[in-house]
Amino acid sequence: MRRMLLLGAGGLLVVTVVLAMADSMKFETDRGAAASTQVVRFDAQAKDTGVSSEPAVRLWDKCASHVNHVRVVAGPAPDGDAWSVTLAPALGEHTERRLVGCLEDLTVDGVLGHYLGSRPG
Repeated sequence: MRRMLLLGAGGLLVVTVVLAMADSMKFETDRGAAASTQVVRFDAQAKDTGVSSEPAVRLWDKCASHVNHVRVVAGPAPDGDAWSVTLAPALGEHTERRLVGCLEDLTVDGVLGHYLGSRPG
């Protein structure tokens, strides 16, 4: 009887730990206020200049999945010497970090990106 109680308690403990770990690793999208907008500026260069499409557009196509819970209002469009994308509502802190990581770290077909900053739209 004692053995059954110990096995039951051990099983309950394992289930509790696994559920707590699963809940802590869950990513929830975050966003700014409903009426807010945000302009994200970035640049991209391609190692191979013979590619027909713009490197910044190719990079954005891959990184846009990180912000698919918000609406792209404008862009990607040239913005001086860089590119910009306007998003509504603004991104939350965690989602912005994921997007910045993608723009900085992802290499797509020899395209290297550079995050230049963001500002309220």
